[in-house]
Amino acid sequence: MGRLERAAAILEAAAQWKERCLRDGRSLFTEERLWTRERFEQLRVHFVENPDDGADPFYEKLRRQLAPAPPAAKRLWAEMTWAYHLVVEPGSVKPETKADQIGMVWGWSGTAFPEDHPMLQKEALTGIAAPGIAYGTQRWREFRFFVSAMHDWTSLDGELRESLLLEPWGFAAWIDDRQFVQGRNFRHAWLFLLFPDSFEPVLTPSHKRDIVAAFSRDGSEPPPVADVEIINIDQALLEIRKRLEAEHPGQEVDFYTPPFSNRWRPGVRRSVPTATPEGASTPEDEAWFQKRFGKANADPPGETVPEPYDDASALRDLFLDERQFRRILESIARDKNLILQGPPGVGKTYAARRIAWRLIGSRDRRRMEMAQFHQSYAYEDFVQGWRPTETGGFTLRNGVFFEFCARARKQPGAPFVFLIDEINRGNLSRIFGELLMLVEADKRGPEHAVPLIYGGAGERFSVPDNVHVLGMMNTADRSLAMVDYALRRRFAFETLTPAYGAGKFREHLLAAGVDRTLVERLDRNMAEVNRNIREDGDLGPGFEIGHSFFVPGDGVDSADERWYDAVVETRIAPLLREYWFDRPRRADELVEVLRR
Repeated sequence: MGRLERAAAILEAAAQWKERCLRDGRSLFTEERLWTRERFEQLRVHFVENPDDGADPFYEKLRRQLAPAPPAAKRLWAEMTWAYHLVVEPGSVKPETKADQIGMVWGWSGTAFPEDHPMLQKEALTGIAAPGIAYGTQRWREFRFFVSAMHDWTSLDGELRESLLLEPWGFAAWIDDRQFVQGRNFRHAWLFLLFPDSFEPVLTPSHKRDIVAAFSRDGSEPPPVADVEIINIDQALLEIRKRLEAEHPGQEVDFYTPPFSNRWRPGVRRSVPTATPEGASTPEDEAWFQKRFGKANADPPGETVPEPYDDASALRDLFLDERQFRRILESIARDKNLILQGPPGVGKTYAARRIAWRLIGSRDRRRMEMAQFHQSYAYEDFVQGWRPTETGGFTLRNGVFFEFCARARKQPGAPFVFLIDEINRGNLSRIFGELLMLVEADKRGPEHAVPLIYGGAGERFSVPDNVHVLGMMNTADRSLAMVDYALRRRFAFETLTPAYGAGKFREHLLAAGVDRTLVERLDRNMAEVNRNIREDGDLGPGFEIGHSFFVPGDGVDSADERWYDAVVETRIAPLLREYWFDRPRRADELVEVLRR
């Protein structure tokens, strides 16, 4: 059954929600009656039938929509927010963020928020599942489904409601017959919370399909989720769980942890937290990692230990092939210096941060620093130099990399990563100075220390062996003729390419609520544009247009045709006209390709 040990607290909370709210119509936090047809009719009128298409953040629009509603309806929405977030793990939404959002909406009613209620404490708000990006970017769609389904639920007679609450598959069939249910992840959360003995804490339909495909007895692959009733996938998952529990007596079956995750997500060890901090690895997992990258020292005494960061955390929503990701990780661990290069929009900075956190083993900001190079950036900014003081004199100040090396020197066994954005835009000889030699992998440590330009008598400097330098380089920057040969000799290079057409990118868009037809249109049109860029003698692959332009951000409420057209007109078209500034007709032709 999906009643995992780490889910005990939220399932206990869900049981109270089921009893008080779904069965009796009472408030979860108070004794008033909130979960009633009257209240959901008010939410249906003010939210479902009164959409706000503005560009403001979700809660700003929601506040406007609920402004005319009675105070009780606003308190109901706050409790729905609690239910909506109940299953969500801390890596996606922190418990304190959940409490803040619930309290904010409750406050709109003008009533004191019961912040000391047991259902609002950290234990009850620490979920277990990663819901996917659509849970945030398409929140209005999820709540539209939630409100509409609850309006239908509260319209049923009590006897029918009671029978559905006792029959998991009957309730699932009822849910799947509701308006707006298509593509909604809350559907999966709802079923798990009410019936954990029948449904898995898996909120992404494609994950359910992949698990069924990997664990099927005959090795056959089921049809895509879109082509089969999702309830059949759920039933197949339950049969697989029963079989695995019989084959592994005494062992909890968790599809997101080894050994079970290895069957359907090879190389990805965990994507949801267990009873240990988010992303914590098993001893066997860590043995593999430490063998390749070395064991890091413990954090300094008295300081908070950051949550671990594993492969699953790094690869989530990262459109890199797992083998390329591992190659990058091993390369920078071995050679110390690496540059991610690629055309605009391929997510170089996004990938670099995740590579850094994985190498470090946690999202420890003390072990990561970042600088952006530009034409005016100098040795004095990066290493050391004299700076004017307020009194009119000068003082010797250490640069950002000098200070970073000093921090790394205090923890010699712990990986530290320095990120350099736009590394090819700076004058590297002027910025690095003698450090161009010291950053080489075989020139690290005190035995290779040298005097610095501004150093005092007898002072020598070296780059610690545990410092890794990860640069990012835009291959479409016309202002740069070529990369400094000194950089080529000291850094490994890894090229990132656009992810159009790739399975992970398509899955990400579908999970974000983008219509399948629009995904196909986007893939087809951008593939055609990039082919023309590659084949142009004045441009080439380094000028292709990356996928990040079409990744819906947190501010995107509806990734639809209008969103696509806006990206084309405001982001892609200006870039194409810059590429073909001397052939405007050619640029216009490709803009028309994107408008198809």
